[in-house]
Amino acid sequence: MKNPSKSWRVLAGGLLAATALALAAPAAHAADVNALLTKALGSTDDPGPVVAEAFRRAAIDLTPEQKALALKCWKASTCETGHGTLTVAYADGFGENVWRQVTKMEFIAQALTYPEIKKIVYTSAGGDAAKAVSDMRAYVAQKVDIIVGFADAGAALLPTVKEATEAGILVTLHNGTDVGGKPGRDYLAGIAENICKLGEGFIDIVAKNATRNPTTVLELGGTPGNPLSATWQKCADTELGKFANLKLLGKADTNWTQEGTFEAMSSALAQNGSVGAVVYEYADGFRGGLRAYQAAKKQPDVIVALRTDEQGLFCDWEKINDPNFKIFYSSGQNYQSRIALTAAMMKKEGKAVPAHIDVPFRMKQVVKGLCNPALPEDASVSTLLDNGMLQAMFAK
Repeated sequence: MKNPSKSWRVLAGGLLAATALALAAPAAHAADVNALLTKALGSTDDPGPVVAEAFRRAAIDLTPEQKALALKCWKASTCETGHGTLTVAYADGFGENVWRQVTKMEFIAQALTYPEIKKIVYTSAGGDAAKAVSDMRAYVAQKVDIIVGFADAGAALLPTVKEATEAGILVTLHNGTDVGGKPGRDYLAGIAENICKLGEGFIDIVAKNATRNPTTVLELGGTPGNPLSATWQKCADTELGKFANLKLLGKADTNWTQEGTFEAMSSALAQNGSVGAVVYEYADGFRGGLRAYQAAKKQPDVIVALRTDEQGLFCDWEKINDPNFKIFYSSGQNYQSRIALTAAMMKKEGKAVPAHIDVPFRMKQVVKGLCNPALPEDASVSTLLDNGMLQAMFAK
């Protein structure tokens, strides 16, 4: 008679292998990956190994069951996948607008492509630096495996980020948020397009299309003191000094909301009569800026250079149909949360991960056809989420 314990080990090994195979993510087709790269980055040129792997995983189709779970996770602060051992956490410094909610879902959808991940948790600090620190400390106390952060609170987070790293937690930060310290040592990696070049790109595109001399430029930012706005604005200011036909009109915070943008633009129009150009991170937020023009009974004779690409503003642009209203945009960059998670998972697998992960971008002009009435107005043109998911998220 055969050794029963040996037979059981063989059977158990087969079952474990079958389970692993069932949970393993299916391969993504190269054509699908290239389509996503073109949609999001504007090019299929080599984006680097971490970005390439993130997009490969993003091209994997989630099953209907996984999509339902993603929606459940998105609506809750914590959820279980039913498999794996790892806990991954998303620490959002300010999650209370559509762009942040799409970015949250990008993170969740990416997490569901990894059979190793058991639990997904989320917090938003609502723009409160003290709460952002508290949320991070809670993750350290919970002994999560990975923390992906949008670190709006900046340097206030560094001691807790270091504490997490010292505890063996892999921390990645995305979208140019900077806590200070040294990436690669104090935390695993920082993910961003070159935020300084973004600010320069804003000014260059305005200078190229400006017809007034001087053309006044208003810089709008998000929450007060956030490092993302501060970084691109500093570089934009330097670039602006190179052009004799451009003049800085001023700066204003908007809290990345339409109402905040409405107030900032209303004030600028009331004080100056007109604004030649606006440079700003948030496309959907500038819909509040358009309301300011309407309230002031003025035509939006303005050049707008933006980072993100929520289509509602582009739909507004089509309706206004004014050749003097020009919009340029980079990319929504919601998918950077995917890249941040993939970087940490690659490190878990023993792969090399650079301390700085650069995400390519290109400035593009809004043209007719970018507005898709079948999708929510809040949808980002470059998001990697499919249309069905966006509709489910923002169904009224």
